[in-house]
Amino acid sequence: MLTEHQGSWLGEMKIPNGPTIKIGTELFTRADGSPWASIAVPDQGLLDIPVSTIHDTGATATLDFERARLKLTWATDHFNAEFQEVGGPPLTFELKQVAAFPKKIRPQTPKAPFPYRDEILAIPSTDGVTLGATLSIPDGVARPNVVVLVHGSGPNTRDQNGTLSVLADYLARQGIAVLRYDKRGIARSTGSYDTHTKTDLAEDLYAVVQALNARNQFKRLGLVGHSEGPGIAAAVAGEHPQSVDFLVSLAGVGLPGLEMMLLQDRATAVANGATRDEAEKIVAYSRKYYAIIIDQADAEQRIAALRALDGKRSPEDKAMADKYKMNQASLSVDNGFAGKEFLRVMLMADTPRDWRAVKCPVLALNGSLDQQVPVESLAGIVASVEAGGNPRVESAILPSLNHMLQTATTGAEDEYGRIEEIMAPMVMQRVAAFVHRQE
Repeated sequence: MLTEHQGSWLGEMKIPNGPTIKIGTELFTRADGSPWASIAVPDQGLLDIPVSTIHDTGATATLDFERARLKLTWATDHFNAEFQEVGGPPLTFELKQVAAFPKKIRPQTPKAPFPYRDEILAIPSTDGVTLGATLSIPDGVARPNVVVLVHGSGPNTRDQNGTLSVLADYLARQGIAVLRYDKRGIARSTGSYDTHTKTDLAEDLYAVVQALNARNQFKRLGLVGHSEGPGIAAAVAGEHPQSVDFLVSLAGVGLPGLEMMLLQDRATAVANGATRDEAEKIVAYSRKYYAIIIDQADAEQRIAALRALDGKRSPEDKAMADKYKMNQASLSVDNGFAGKEFLRVMLMADTPRDWRAVKCPVLALNGSLDQQVPVESLAGIVASVEAGGNPRVESAILPSLNHMLQTATTGAEDEYGRIEEIMAPMVMQRVAAFVHRQE
């Protein structure tokens, strides 16, 4: 059934004793030719929510995702839909086909005419995974340099909420070829997002690098990563030095995983109004919380141990963590992340070791208002690259930029969606200039 009715389908769902929200699904073919789907909640700015499993009987299709499911039944020219969260009542509504989901258009959103051509690619990786990708090749440029954009953490598509599509558009307009791809298990890429680890992501990136080098049409190949992406890029560049000619880190991590998470928790607490003493109390609890995640390889035992730790907290400590929004973020047992293997692997990561192995030229940029990857991380990148005997590293802390490289006021996460700018022009200009210098 999914194959017969591809496209975007949107309806309005009434929440009991609450608002009516738009919810939809996109039915499509993945990079390997298999039928698949994603969920969208346009009112909340959520598109491409990954589906974990699909059961298609021909008469009905059930899409499982994020502790919920959407059941579709074809009815002549529309779908009768039933949405149900775990433990919640079934909600019924109709889904009708639309040309596209409602989406906020910002001034930097790429617009035609495009002085480059896009090729849609299917790139085989390990474990039978096929990555869906877009390669943008500038018009009239013989053997341009090419960069691979490496997404940050989370279930990111090749666009990464517009960040990567805007950067790709800018670089392609500057005569640089750009490849961006969906993370495994997301959008057109096959595989499992829920069970992925950093090693899986590094193998996917290396598969992309190999595919580009095999084309033999580019002068130099570089990696441009954001947030978690630079660490993945460093692992690939260090292990395969003959395949990568340069590397750009945007808001990248340069500290060991546990140290980075503790630094992030301290910065978040302070940004939310905690005093120095309160922030240190929160971080002391964070250290115990993360130690359990590292020590407990079994997900169920890990969650049980975390709940036991939470049960030992005093009411005052819980109230303090609630006040500064820490229980809703990294210290939440119920947000689905604590049981994921990728969080455990990230906490155990020796990112400085990866940076020490990088021998190609490096440009590292961080924003002064970044609360997710505080600026201390930049010094870690530079120190590690130089400690590995590579003097070819440039770095800068860019004023008034947040983690998404937007011109910001506070740098807080709740500011991201309110800023019209998707990426500060100064960042894209510095990246393009660096890429052009790689001859």
